Amino acid sequence: MAYAYWKSGKTDDHSVFDLFFRSNPFHGEFTIFAGLDECLRFLESFHYSESDIEYLRRTLPEGTENEFFDYLGDLTAKDVTLHAIDEGTVAFPRVPIIKVEGPLIIAQLLETTLLTLVNYASLMATNAARYRMVAGKHVNLLEFGLRRAQGPDGGLSASKYSYTGGFDGTSNVLAGKLFNIPVKGTHAHAYITSFSGIEELKARLLKHKLTAGVTGDLLELAIKYRQKLSTVLNVSMEESSEGELAAMVSYAIAFPDGFMALVDTYDVKSPAKSTNSNNITAKTVTKAVISKSNAKNLSDKRSTDINETKLPITTTSAGINMTNGWTVHPNGNIDNINNAVSTSTENDTNKNDQNMNNNNAQPHDSKYHACMSQLSQRSLSNLCKKTEKSFRSGLLNFCAVALALNDLGYQAVGIRIDSGDLAYLSCLARETFERVAERFKVQWFNKLTIVASNDINEETILSLNEQGHKIDCFGIGTHLVTCQRQPALGCVYKLVEINGQPRIKLSQDVEKVTMPGHKNAYRLYSSDGHALIDLLQKVSETPPEVGQKVLCRHPFQESKRAYVIPSRVEPLYKIYWQNGKITQKLPTLELVREKVQKSLKTLRNDHKRTLNPTPYKFAISQVSVSDNLYNFIHDLWLQNAPIGELS
Repeated sequence: MAYAYWKSGKTDDHSVFDLFFRSNPFHGEFTIFAGLDECLRFLESFHYSESDIEYLRRTLPEGTENEFFDYLGDLTAKDVTLHAIDEGTVAFPRVPIIKVEGPLIIAQLLETTLLTLVNYASLMATNAARYRMVAGKHVNLLEFGLRRAQGPDGGLSASKYSYTGGFDGTSNVLAGKLFNIPVKGTHAHAYITSFSGIEELKARLLKHKLTAGVTGDLLELAIKYRQKLSTVLNVSMEESSEGELAAMVSYAIAFPDGFMALVDTYDVKSPAKSTNSNNITAKTVTKAVISKSNAKNLSDKRSTDINETKLPITTTSAGINMTNGWTVHPNGNIDNINNAVSTSTENDTNKNDQNMNNNNAQPHDSKYHACMSQLSQRSLSNLCKKTEKSFRSGLLNFCAVALALNDLGYQAVGIRIDSGDLAYLSCLARETFERVAERFKVQWFNKLTIVASNDINEETILSLNEQGHKIDCFGIGTHLVTCQRQPALGCVYKLVEINGQPRIKLSQDVEKVTMPGHKNAYRLYSSDGHALIDLLQKVSETPPEVGQKVLCRHPFQESKRAYVIPSRVEPLYKIYWQNGKITQKLPTLELVREKVQKSLKTLRNDHKRTLNPTPYKFAISQVSVSDNLYNFIHDLWLQNAPIGELS
């Protein structure tokens, strides 16, 4: 295209391009604009080197004139002007997030790079912001996705823009070095399995943190505490792995102030076996709960990994009777006899079962929610109490090593759970920590961090929230960095003006009709401080004013229009690049991260909710235009649309 432009004598043509997207990602109603900093760095370095020119000489078709390569060799971005909204700002479909003015050839050559720098960055920041919203502000989020990212470049971008969107840290050390992102991580299962017994420990001694000259045998202390914990928690010593204990002692000696242990490497089951076919396992109960709550995105679909602990539960023809009054029916229905969720007659029970299984039942059915609410609160607590004899090896060994560290003046950080029913296991771990804190008078045990990982996505966190989890931090990888729900944002780069003359792209698909001409954008705010509407105007129009009535129109539907009286008017565009240099002081990554959260606060909660969010500018359209611009678009549309002929 550049050569054809050059050959056509269009080197001096002045163009305006809009970079925008047509729809919000992830079925949401907002997008976070990101990648501007990298776009500006690219403009600073834009040129064709001698090796570039030599390669292009060999690559372009034979007959390409040598003068064109001389022209390319002198090209820079000094004649380009770039307008953009602030990085980290909430953006909406069809409102340009970047405008590029300059010589046609140069502006065209910038297209692909600008798109690739903005598309993934904005998608990634938006994805991260959504995770932050569903997790809540008091739960830490760590990006653990480098090994699953689309190559090292994709991994670096994912780390950078997940932090922009609201994550608290990354396991990507290079990203930490390059972007000053806090680096966080834990050991892997390989560290635990690399030890097979305590005889492999080459280092057992640890200096006391506060008392000079005092050294303790951490292994000896841990074994002592493991014996005590075995009695307190009613767990057999045979249920814990010696190799795991050795690995944790070794890791604690290496990081006594940062002891965070992965506790689900070994799932050592109780040696006690029951032949009573009327018993039901905790695994079975959990599966029934999952089936009834329709938690298809539960923290781990392999909930069957839970220890098969025998509960004092019996089966009947009507179902499974638990000692706390719950009945788990063979078809997965769950009733509470004590609370009259089911009736005493077989017919009423069947009727209730049918209602519970009715696909057309309302999601807010009072009986169902009463049942599930009590189940999530009571049965998890009961399960925790009734499965004391099946504490995992890792939890027992961790508590033993953590108490040993306490004797030497150190405080452990916490545990990571990487499999199983995360809601249940986190409750179990928290109850264990509270019991240990009370028994051994170590109050900081109550505040130990519980980290959860294992293919977590947005729906997983929502499900865990409903189940009352006790997780303090999520480590999220694959679903975050690959944006599995939507792999691309779909930004486009369209010519809207050439030599002062507007250009419009027409299509039978109205969504693909472009907004012609050089435009400005303004965000109008309501009296309660929330963003109300984004308004596009021709650059020649007077900006809207606070307190003055503004007619906002749908760009293509004549009947959709509304008057808006803004309490605040925010011009969206700033000139970020002009005369060959960056014209604004660029914010740090920390400031962009803060900007994201501030910008999100300007949206109403119904715009941000995960399920069925209210569209921004719902009463008018995805984009609104001034009356002047509306008439301009339609006049130009009529001028350029072909007139059909019937015969």
